[in-house]
Amino acid sequence: MSNAPWHLRHIRQLIYAALVAAAVGIGITSVFDAPDAAQAWVAVRQYYGLWALGLLLAAMIVGPLCFVLPWLPIKAHLVLGRRAIGVSAFVLAVLHTITYLAPTIYRDWHGLFSPGTMWIAGLGIGLPMFAAMTTLAITSRDHAVTRLGPQRWKRWHSMVYAMLPLLLLHAAFLGADFGINRGPDVTRDPDEGALIGMLSVAAGWLLLFILRWRRVQWKWTPALLESKKA
Repeated sequence: MSNAPWHLRHIRQLIYAALVAAAVGIGITSVFDAPDAAQAWVAVRQYYGLWALGLLLAAMIVGPLCFVLPWLPIKAHLVLGRRAIGVSAFVLAVLHTITYLAPTIYRDWHGLFSPGTMWIAGLGIGLPMFAAMTTLAITSRDHAVTRLGPQRWKRWHSMVYAMLPLLLLHAAFLGADFGINRGPDVTRDPDEGALIGMLSVAAGWLLLFILRWRRVQWKWTPALLESKKA
């Protein structure tokens, strides 16, 4: 690793730096775009949630993507940075949770339950999912892999496969951008494109996962391409 390019040696630090920039950027953009402080909290909450889900999908897609396409130029960056992407998803999930709970409890904690059955169900799904993401984030360190053993660590982290459909359901029940439900504090129109985008990425991950399970690889090489042209 000592002879690797600097951006490969420091890929995790670069991802965490990008995380900080993204978190700050989301907060600043939400404040300037919102008409008041209440709507700024709503906007930042939604963006943190969408980014957390997106980064979790990104972390999940790395493994099957690199297996199916072993010739990817940035394969090493993706593999080495995968855990950092997952931890970044957890950090944004924490910010998403705080930006919802803090103003809601400050105003009136009964607001956690007043929006209706679907809202309560979404919160009920989100609680164990947050606990699971916390476990995955804590055990994402190299020390945890050594302590648990590679096989046991891998079994623990395979729980993310069960988490994905539940997190999508949580987002559908609570996410105003998904266009299915919305909280009482959300005033802007939903953007169903977020739902379509997330489901499309999830479908892409599922396809790649099935291809990896069936040991399918696209072993493209420049020589192969030249022979096809000839």
